[in-house]
Amino acid sequence: MGRRVLLTAWLLLWFAASVRGEEVQARRVLVIHSYGRDMSWTEDVHRGIQDFFAAQDPTLELRAEYLDTKHWTGSPYLDELGGLLRRKLRGVRLDGILLSDNNALDFFLRYLEPLFSQTPVVAVGINGPVNPRLPAHIRVLPEATDLPKTLDLALRVNPQAERVHYLHDGTESGRLLAEEARPFLENLRGARGTAREFRSLREAERFLRGLGSRDVVVLSTFFRDQEQGRGVTPREVAQVLSRASPVPVWSCWTIYLPFGVVGGYMLDPRKVGEQGARLLDLTWRGVLPAERLQPSATGGYYADYRVLRRFGLELHQWPADTRVVGRPPSFYERHRPVLLGAGAVVLLLLGVIVLLAAALRAKNRTLTQRRQMEKLQEEIRAVQEETIDLLGEAIEGRSRETANHVRRVAETAAFLGRGLGLPEQEVLLLRRVAPLHDVGKIAVPDAILCKPGRLDPQEFEQVKRHAALEEELLSRSPRESLSAAAIIAGQHHERWDGAGYPRGLREEEIHLYGRIVAVADVFDALANRRCYKEAWPISRVVESFRDERGRQFDPLLVDLLLEGMEEVLSIQARFPDR
Repeated sequence: MGRRVLLTAWLLLWFAASVRGEEVQARRVLVIHSYGRDMSWTEDVHRGIQDFFAAQDPTLELRAEYLDTKHWTGSPYLDELGGLLRRKLRGVRLDGILLSDNNALDFFLRYLEPLFSQTPVVAVGINGPVNPRLPAHIRVLPEATDLPKTLDLALRVNPQAERVHYLHDGTESGRLLAEEARPFLENLRGARGTAREFRSLREAERFLRGLGSRDVVVLSTFFRDQEQGRGVTPREVAQVLSRASPVPVWSCWTIYLPFGVVGGYMLDPRKVGEQGARLLDLTWRGVLPAERLQPSATGGYYADYRVLRRFGLELHQWPADTRVVGRPPSFYERHRPVLLGAGAVVLLLLGVIVLLAAALRAKNRTLTQRRQMEKLQEEIRAVQEETIDLLGEAIEGRSRETANHVRRVAETAAFLGRGLGLPEQEVLLLRRVAPLHDVGKIAVPDAILCKPGRLDPQEFEQVKRHAALEEELLSRSPRESLSAAAIIAGQHHERWDGAGYPRGLREEEIHLYGRIVAVADVFDALANRRCYKEAWPISRVVESFRDERGRQFDPLLVDLLLEGMEEVLSIQARFPDR
């Protein structure tokens, strides 16, 4: 009797432990994507699925298979892949399956459905009519692009349009979408709509080059160049077609947005993936929502600020809830602390100038007063020059470079200007404004300026932006001196061979002032110590300039520098680092 009780108790404990183990077993979901990971649409759909489950159930195990049908097609490939996945998945427990796009749904029905006939399945991004005889365990979320909203916006922006061209690649998905679009294209008010199939990107590019201002272009799916037998990325398609088109290119998919398409009412693939994951989760809970999503659930109005600027379009023509991408923050937003400080300095200087002007006017009655006026005017000039020097020194001081760096650069630039035969007035102007060549460093963090070593690519990109910043800052003034300073600031990092920044100018496209200060600045940087390097011997500096003659620097200026090395070294001696 006692043995029976013990055996019964042991069996009960074993059963309870087994049940508990089943209860805590994590859910397992398989995602089958029609395309490969090289396609941003697929990656964004998958990211939407991941984000949803990460928030809802962090223990869920998510597996993914990529059919890569953008690059591989045909029955032999699919039969082989289907057989491989059947062997791979046979006996695997799955709590749910997500399918993205039509090819994945067709593949599942043909090869895997018998293995998982009782597993909840959700298919997203499906184009064309849904088969009403699908098995009950498969639910479909059709792709809701809401093309009429994009067409309406495009025609509102271009009310003179007479023709609307709906471009697709002739694949199964492209033709299904074109068929869905046909009723809308045939019922446009004031314009004739046509769905156009292109077997290659080159063919579509040639077609777009022949359009005019009364045409509207809407880009549908274009994933395959059938003429070349290869897949094409959304980036490649949007960049090629937007460059070729004389009118804005519209679309219903955000995957094209950052690469030259103007915008429209666009489908967000992340939201498509998120909606599919949500429907699968609701299916587990026994809640069955409507099969078709409203377009607003996965889409919205988008516009690319850079493309708007390119075509002179106004944002007020878009709906108020439009999301604008690519819009840079205003100059004030980016540099508010600096501008407030600079504004205070400017106000202070303006106050000083106003007071001096008032004093000059009061003492203008006699010759003595006129001499005093001349003296005060000279003093104002000196104050301006000294202010420029002090500003240059303050900027260089942030990067632990001595104040004399800007003096040496100014004097060397003046020497080179005289060597070129520039008028003395231009030489003096060059000498006066050269200290502002690196004023843009005010926006570069100290940690980067003072880094004792080589900058990484991200840090170097941040440093490179200072040239454009300082040009933008200085070019706001109509004064001759600050206009010259803007030229120097924006171009002294350009190279003679075109490999410089920020614009990649080459040879005489670079203003003479920028070429002169480039030579003076680099010579001083090499010949003196910096936080990231020791001073080079003059022989090594000379050898470097000989190597870079005609590459980084204007050959004529390099010759002047090397011929006048005695004078250049005397400038170094007159203004040594402290």
